[in-house]
Amino acid sequence: MNSSTAVTIDLDQIASYKHEECVLRFIDQFDLPKEEVIDVFDEMKKLLALFAKYPDEYIFTHEPLWILDEMWHTFLMYSKDYEDFCHKYLGKMIYHKPVKRAQKMALIKELETKKEETEAKLKPVVQNLYNCIYDYLGRETLYKWIKVYGQKYTLSYMNEVRRPLA
Repeated sequence: MNSSTAVTIDLDQIASYKHEECVLRFIDQFDLPKEEVIDVFDEMKKLLALFAKYPDEYIFTHEPLWILDEMWHTFLMYSKDYEDFCHKYLGKMIYHKPVKRAQKMALIKELETKKEETEAKLKPVVQNLYNCIYDYLGRETLYKWIKVYGQKYTLSYMNEVRRPLA
């Protein structure tokens, strides 16, 4: 793992950053208690710090981290605030780079047709992600993101609590 960043990232300062409008917008999208949404926002900021800490690593948001990615999408809507946050707390802009649809569809097809082989190929990539989370953010964060969030905020659950467009 490379941690080639010249900027010192202060996780305590990042933790103190609040964005009420982002939290409220997320609540408008998903029927979740405000305390939970604030927690997800706080964890999403740590995900952004992870991206900044390991710029050369493949940090991605697979299903256990999906809710963090959704919160990131919401924060991105406040583009000026998001940009200011990135520069002030992370020392640079963190760009969202979604996987191209063709790549995503190819992976889904591979998982359907060659499940074991594809999972074996993905295992070191996932392990590297987990190592980055563990090394930088600690065991508690890794457990929370993968086990707690992964079990609670599944795609089916998030679809259940998604509010209809008004």
